[in-house]
Amino acid sequence: MRRLGALGATVAFLSLVIAGCGKNSGTVVGGGNKAQVSLTIHDNAPVGITVLSLQFQVKSALLQPGNVSISLPETVELTQLQTDTAFISSVQVPAATYTSLVLDLENPLMTFINNTGGPITPFMGSTCATGAVCTFVPAITQGNTVTFSSAPIFPLALTVAEEVGLELDVDLADLVRSDFSLNFFNTGAMSLTELASVQGAAELRKLHHALGTAGTVGVNSFAFTTVTGIPFSVIVDGNTKFLYGAACLANAFGCVKAGQVLELDLSLEGNGTLLAKEVDFEADVNVEEISGLVVALGAGSPPTSFQMLVRQASPAAATLAGTFDTITIGAGTTFSVDNHSFLLPSGLTFTTAANLLVGQEVLADVTITQVPAAAITTSTIALRRSQVTALVSTAPTPGGATFVLNPLPSLFQTAAPTNILFLDVDTTAQTTFEFFTPDTISGVTLGGNVSVGGFLFNTGGANTATIAADEVRSQPIPGP
Repeated sequence: MRRLGALGATVAFLSLVIAGCGKNSGTVVGGGNKAQVSLTIHDNAPVGITVLSLQFQVKSALLQPGNVSISLPETVELTQLQTDTAFISSVQVPAATYTSLVLDLENPLMTFINNTGGPITPFMGSTCATGAVCTFVPAITQGNTVTFSSAPIFPLALTVAEEVGLELDVDLADLVRSDFSLNFFNTGAMSLTELASVQGAAELRKLHHALGTAGTVGVNSFAFTTVTGIPFSVIVDGNTKFLYGAACLANAFGCVKAGQVLELDLSLEGNGTLLAKEVDFEADVNVEEISGLVVALGAGSPPTSFQMLVRQASPAAATLAGTFDTITIGAGTTFSVDNHSFLLPSGLTFTTAANLLVGQEVLADVTITQVPAAAITTSTIALRRSQVTALVSTAPTPGGATFVLNPLPSLFQTAAPTNILFLDVDTTAQTTFEFFTPDTISGVTLGGNVSVGGFLFNTGGANTATIAADEVRSQPIPGP
C-alpha cells in the first residue's frame, strides 16, 4: 500500500527491565519473589503530508498469565521519539514464567500539515485544506490489542535476581496507512527485542531530553512529571551535572525547586532506578513558557511572527499545550541556543528573527494577554533540538564528519520563503550513533534511512539548511 511519506520515526517501547534473580549477584529489588519491570518507549517514521504529532495511550501493558500490569495508562507522542527514548514505568512483578506481553493501545490523535497541493479527507475525518494544519482521530484497523508471545523472548522466565530488558519498536512508516488509519499489525509496524542484560545498578538504557516539571525535592532525589503526565522519582549522585546558568550560579542540587521546568538526561538502571546524568534548567516557577515546532513564518524580513504547534507548556501556560498558535516576536526578544553541554560546530548562529526556519523546535518565554485581543508575545526564544528522518543522499567521506539528507519531509519542501530540499548534517565528537555497524559515522551509508536529532540552523544557502547532530539513529527502510 502507498505510504504517507517521509516523516520517519521508530517507536520503541523500551524496556521490560527485571532486577532481582539467580544469575547475578546484583541487588535484589523488592526481595522475596519479586522482580523489577521498567517500561520505556521511543519512535521510527511515515508524501505530501508531514505528520507533526501522533500520540496514543498505552492503556495497559500486561504480562500473561496472571494479568500482571507493568504500566499505568500513559500517553506517548511518537514524533518526538525518532532519536529519543521515553520512560513509561518501573514496577515490581512476581518472579514467574510469562508467555506473552499484551498491549492495549487506545485514543490516537494525529496532527499533520497538508502539503499535497489540494484538499484531502482522512478516513472518518473532515476535509483538510491545502496548506492547513489539521488534527483528527485516526481509525485503528485490525484491532488495538497487540500480543507478543513468540520466541526468542517468550516464554520469559523471571527468577529472583535476574535482570531483563525488552524494547518495542513501532515504525510510523508501517503503522500509518495511506488513508491515515493505523494498523498495529502491519508488517514492520511493531517488533519486540531483548536488550543486553545488566547487573544491579548498571545502565540498561540512556534516556535523553526528558522535559517536565520538578515536584517534591528530597535529600538526594526529586519527583518529576513529564509533559505527557508520566510521574517518576529521579535520584542524583556526585557525578550529576547541573546546568542552571544565571538562574542559580551554584549549579548544584540545591538549585532544584518544585515547579521548575527541567530537561533531564537519565540513566535507566537494571534495578528500575532513574539516575540523573544532567539536569538542565528551562524555566522558573510560574513563568509562562512554551515549546514547539515552527510550522510557518509570518510576514516581514525578518519575520515579526511565526506559527507554532505547541508541544509542551509550563504549568503557568498549560492551556496552550497541544494548540496551534500565532506567536508575535516581541520587541527586544533575545535569541539563544538551548544546547546545554553539547558543543556546537563553529559558524552556526541563532541571534535574530532572521535565523528562524520552518522545522525548528523552539522554546519561548511568553506573555499571554486577552485584552484588547488574545495574543501570545515572546520575550525570549531559544533554539531546541529538532528530529528529522530521511534518506542519506550524500554519504560521509572517509574521515569526514558530515553527510546530506534528501528528500526531506514535505514541511521543509514547501517552507516559505525558502524551499529546503537538502539538510547538511554536521556531527561532532559528542554525536552518538545507534543501530549502525559500526556505531560511528562510518556506519552511515548512501541510501540509508536515518533519524537525526540536533539543532537546526538557517544557514542561508540555496535550498539547504544545516543540523548540528547530537544523535543519529539508523532506521529500517520502510516497506512497500
